[in-house]
Amino acid sequence: MKKKLLLVFLLAFAACSSWNLIADFISGPDTGGRTERSAPAAFISSWLTPLKPLEEKAYVYLHFEEAMDAKMARIPMYVSINIVPQSLRQAVIATEDRRFYSHGAIDPIGIIRAAAVNLYSGETVEGGSTISQQVVKNVFLSHERTLSRKVQEVILAFLLEHYYSKDDILEIYLNTAYFGANATGLYEACRTYYGIGPDELRLSQSSMLAGLLQAPTYYNPLEHYDAARKRQQVVLALMAEQGYISASQATQAYRDDLGLSGDGSETN
Repeated sequence: MKKKLLLVFLLAFAACSSWNLIADFISGPDTGGRTERSAPAAFISSWLTPLKPLEEKAYVYLHFEEAMDAKMARIPMYVSINIVPQSLRQAVIATEDRRFYSHGAIDPIGIIRAAAVNLYSGETVEGGSTISQQVVKNVFLSHERTLSRKVQEVILAFLLEHYYSKDDILEIYLNTAYFGANATGLYEACRTYYGIGPDELRLSQSSMLAGLLQAPTYYNPLEHYDAARKRQQVVLALMAEQGYISASQATQAYRDDLGLSGDGSETN
């Protein structure tokens, strides 16, 4: 079934690429009869732009596992999922991708739910991307919003799900996600905000970190403490709603001292 879905998206990607190529031929810029680059070459160059440099675009698709492992090997303080507290794993799943362990590379139900929530609120409150999609975007793609980039994201997400287990994917996500305050990856985030290692995180701290993933700069507790606390409360409520913790545990965690590094905002 997964192979059939991958084939569908490969065909969709090919169709999208073909259309862009035709468009380049038809509406390419007028250079007064002189062209420095052919239309196909210009298209290929523009298509490669969303990918961060690795060696070349084809290598990522043909040798996905090797490309991913090479990226992970460059992370100086890579954190194994085995030492990540359950509280953080549950907080991230509850807020970022609640059906993570039951869906594939994409989540149609999640997309529909996010669209409904955003329509009701009149603003973008939830995203429809899965953790797998976020992983490949963080590792291989740019963040520009184009159709070709989105198609690449979906194809790479299918490859990620093919080669890695769900726990592996969550591990990669935590090591490549941006947590604000110039902290990329879980290790840097724990040191930056709490001055501790990932294995020492408490529920209160885990819920704060999970809340950062939606908008790392805006929810940075060292600069926007009130906004971060409101977001933490949302995360704890979602965890309780999905059965990871009780309502009393959520209340206690919210009252708990976060132990933020270099911040004097925690005076209740």
